[in-house]
Amino acid sequence: MMAKKDKKPQILIIEDQLVEAMNTSRLLKGFGMDVVGIANEPTQIEPILNASSPELILMDINLGGAESGIDVAKSIIKKHNLPIIFTTAYTDENTISSALSISPYGYLIKPFGEISLKTAVQIALERKRIEQELASSNKRLTLASEVAKLSILEVDKVSHSVVIKNVDNLLNFPQTMALDDFIALFPSRDLSELQYSIANKHQFRSVLQLDLEGRERQWFQVVLSDVTLTKDEVQVGAIQDVTELRSTQSSLGIADKIVSEIKEGVLVYDHTGTVIKVNSAFCEMVDKQEGQIIGFHINSVFPQSRKKDNRPNYLVDGLRTDITIVDQYDVRRHIVMSTSAFSIADNKDYFVAILTDVTELKSSESQLKYLAFTDALTGAGNRNYLSRIVEEFTESLEPCSIIFIDIDEFKLINDTHGHEVGDEILRGCVSRFKTAVREEDTVIRFGGDEFVVVTTTTCSEELALITERITGAFSSSFSTSSGAFQISASIGVATASESMSATELLKNADIAMYSAKQFGKNNIVRFHDGLSKDIEYRLFIQQGLGAAIANKHITAFFQPIVAADGSVLSVEALARWHLPDKGTIRPDKFIPIAERTKYIHEVGRLMLEEVCMAFKTLEQWGFGEIKINLNMSAVQLQHESVVGIFEECITIHNIQPRKLVLEITESTLQSAKARKSLSALKSLGMTISIDDFGTGFSCISELANETYDAIKLDRSLLPDFSLHDDPSKRRALIIKNVVGLCRLLDMPCTIEGLETEEQVEFAKEIGATAMQGYRFARPLSLLGLMEYLQENHAATVVKTVKL
Repeated sequence: MMAKKDKKPQILIIEDQLVEAMNTSRLLKGFGMDVVGIANEPTQIEPILNASSPELILMDINLGGAESGIDVAKSIIKKHNLPIIFTTAYTDENTISSALSISPYGYLIKPFGEISLKTAVQIALERKRIEQELASSNKRLTLASEVAKLSILEVDKVSHSVVIKNVDNLLNFPQTMALDDFIALFPSRDLSELQYSIANKHQFRSVLQLDLEGRERQWFQVVLSDVTLTKDEVQVGAIQDVTELRSTQSSLGIADKIVSEIKEGVLVYDHTGTVIKVNSAFCEMVDKQEGQIIGFHINSVFPQSRKKDNRPNYLVDGLRTDITIVDQYDVRRHIVMSTSAFSIADNKDYFVAILTDVTELKSSESQLKYLAFTDALTGAGNRNYLSRIVEEFTESLEPCSIIFIDIDEFKLINDTHGHEVGDEILRGCVSRFKTAVREEDTVIRFGGDEFVVVTTTTCSEELALITERITGAFSSSFSTSSGAFQISASIGVATASESMSATELLKNADIAMYSAKQFGKNNIVRFHDGLSKDIEYRLFIQQGLGAAIANKHITAFFQPIVAADGSVLSVEALARWHLPDKGTIRPDKFIPIAERTKYIHEVGRLMLEEVCMAFKTLEQWGFGEIKINLNMSAVQLQHESVVGIFEECITIHNIQPRKLVLEITESTLQSAKARKSLSALKSLGMTISIDDFGTGFSCISELANETYDAIKLDRSLLPDFSLHDDPSKRRALIIKNVVGLCRLLDMPCTIEGLETEEQVEFAKEIGATAMQGYRFARPLSLLGLMEYLQENHAATVVKTVKL
């Protein structure tokens, strides 16, 4: 015979966001559970409940209407008494406090992962099962017995009859009968003894079962004594209706069997607290033998863990208390004890205590609390825990500081080596941070590659020591399955004031960290009011970028790149964003933000369209051989469709790819995906030039890479004239030899940032292929560029030189 399959748990989802609800339903079904329905609004709930019997409800707190999910949950619990897990993005104190008022079975913070959902649902279902068992075990067994009255029984041997006197208590038993009929009532096992007793006037005792037609079975206890009357002819005895006693004994036997077999512990003690009965389950709970419990006071059964602990009064009817027991092996058990009082014939109070082991439930609750406040990847605290402890500090007005840590260039590691390697580094960071900070400080993973340390100090010297130790955590490389990585971090520090909210403190630390990024990364910045203005400006730019792209307020300006003889070889297209009321916003202000917010792809496409129009205009004005340099960032080159966009544009506008020079930043070289895109663009016929060469990640070995056709030396390498100090002489020597090396490699080399005649003469003297800077022209609009070329270079024959 096939075993019956276990019934799948039935779950109801209440969620106004259909996409989230469907995703949650998919996950639950993947766990082997049934979703009985999805309710998008309160009016849909009752019909589903009437048509099904869910064991658990996943309830969104914000249902998008006037009625809160907490109020709906209260109504459901009142009417249907169903367990509820809240699913919400709200972590504020008011919402959590309101949710806790209905004792939910869980509280999941959106967005939650598959593991968090599965764990919360399993814990809730297990808690429901344990509570149901506890409720069932709390039914009290009632014991009662009554003493029946006796009737006189006379056995007359002469008349061969039996007479019963005082039969008021034996209404169902015959008053007289023949002796043979009386003997026939007894079971065969008693016959020989009964007959011997009658013949010899000997004592006899037996229980007689009597089945009368139309009546329930009755039991009578029959006793024959050795007392006789009328010259020993009549034997005297007694008969007693023991039907109720027999029934009670049967019930007591069943009850005693139940008490001995149930898993819950049962403890019976009198009004003095002396234990008079226990079952084996209780003995197992307290790890004692029955002889060590019965006859002892209940206080010795449950000793105080600590002297200062308040001991409950066990002699109270309806007492419900939690007890913790630690056995000889230091195993801790959590017990729930429920007590009921009862009285018997002696009018004394007795107490029955039912004890249920809820260790599993306590463990589940602890695990749920751990999951709610712990980052699953690293074991550090999560954002929920951060909000909780910062609010505790600010509400209590205790001193508190936030150290905000962001790993520099972490995305490059993820993109190049995969998220598994990135996860190894994040776990390593948390391990090192916990070693670097003090015992009373808390390490939080804020999200992604961002971490927060909450510290109790506001002292500048102590904060400096802590941040110094955190920085020192990056002094050695991080070993991973893909090799060792040397990384750094940007750190922001903010200290709470008396009137500062938790949100404000976190914002200030974030601002300080961002400023550390802006100052070149691998820096520590402490918050001050001036940083707020910078962040407000960044926010203004970030919010305005979308509109600027849509309205094409970002346009291209062009700066000439000239040969040693003065002819224009190329022009560099530079993005400019002009606002009527704010003026021109420099690219170094909005391009980094565009890269961070992914607007860089739209900016890049806009600039490519501008460059295509510029090619057409140059051709129409007679400058068709002039090339155009276009800047590309690592973020753009990692976009999956970047090659297709360029191919489409040059085809539609009929642009010669050889005239388009792509300038890349040094950080681009660190991404394998970006390198692959560059190779594909080069295969289309475009020229690839390394911008800002000599700084950042760029190195001399890149000159051997066939992907790159030209370089542009960073202006920071230009010496101060007239070469009066050693640093200037060193920079002059470096730039001279790099230009010479490029000439030997037949690799064009542009020197940018030329502003004086001395710098231009120096560039010509060392053999620079091309020059760029304010000495020749500032960035010009397309019309301005045409006027510049017409005025200064109309008669100049443009050379065909690689760039």
